[in-house]
Amino acid sequence: MKKIFFIFSAICLGGVMLGLGIAAGNAVFVQLETGVETIAQNTQSLDATITTVHVNPLIVPLDTEEPCFVEIIARARPSVVSIDVVAPSGRSSRVEVPGSGSGFVFAGDNEYVFIATNNHVIENATSITISLDDEEHVSARLVGYDRASDVAVIAASRTDLRAAGEYAIATLGDSDALRMGDSVIAIGNAMGEGQTVTRGIISAVSLNIEIPDVHQRLNLNVLQTDAAVNRGNSGGPLVNQNGEVVGIVTAKLIGSDIEGMGYALPINDVRHILDDIIEVGAVRRAFIGIRHDEISEFMRDLFNFPSTGILVQEIIENSPAEDAGIEPLDLITHIDGQRIENFADFQSVLNTVRPGDEITLGIYREGERMEIRLVLGSRMS
Repeated sequence: MKKIFFIFSAICLGGVMLGLGIAAGNAVFVQLETGVETIAQNTQSLDATITTVHVNPLIVPLDTEEPCFVEIIARARPSVVSIDVVAPSGRSSRVEVPGSGSGFVFAGDNEYVFIATNNHVIENATSITISLDDEEHVSARLVGYDRASDVAVIAASRTDLRAAGEYAIATLGDSDALRMGDSVIAIGNAMGEGQTVTRGIISAVSLNIEIPDVHQRLNLNVLQTDAAVNRGNSGGPLVNQNGEVVGIVTAKLIGSDIEGMGYALPINDVRHILDDIIEVGAVRRAFIGIRHDEISEFMRDLFNFPSTGILVQEIIENSPAEDAGIEPLDLITHIDGQRIENFADFQSVLNTVRPGDEITLGIYREGERMEIRLVLGSRMS
């Protein structure tokens, strides 16, 4: 996994980028001027007897399969909300500052509607309000969050939200079906100025990124898109050509030479997290029952291991690992055939399975390779 510096989409580029843009624009302008001058000089040297023939441009047929984004937005936008929060300043708990983000309605019952967003949008908030039309604000409360996946759920009164405007429950799509090049749109409270829409494509699928966080480093499996992502887009939906939510916009990569690299959590990865938060206020996670560490290249060479992986240091009593016969100093190199080189790989695979699933661990033990089947347990987080 390539470790580079990511920030959540609550941060945007400032004056430095503006200056670079102006400089780049001047460079292009100079280049164009030079090109025009050269063409003009060459034209003067041509034989005056040459006749120019003007040809009508070819008619380009419309692609009947190209999605109508006006219709897509009309289907998806009623589920999208703008989120405004007040939270303590990072430097002082006595000073509170406003913040903004986005979310979408994904479920409801007779009393409440439930809204998905990012944990970093509402973390430590003392006040949360939502809006459908960026004018009428409705109070919301935190239902639960999962810091490891940067997912949170907030709830608002169904009656209050209906009084503020028409809303709809989002249709969730299949993020596993996405391909590089598929068209997507991002809808969100960009820059805290109200809902806007940006269009792009899926640039990559199943990427693993590492994001510095106040509490820990987050290792997230994400989709990459070139749809513009700005401060306030965090928590908003990434929508496919059918108007279905296929991702939760979460982060962007910034730099003076970087453009169009936004990231979203695949909806298939977080469906169970959202459901668990509604049902029990926490997340049921797959549990093996080991304490472990990564094997670096140095340790691999020092102890003559065949590869990098996860080294089992201790077995937790009465755990699935104990029942399956895993032993201390076992090196886990594969899970269900997928290569495990480091903690990020290990956690990424565990995030895709559920308690009660049976998995196959590829183990290296005392010079021999073996496979061990294990039924995953459950832990709350």
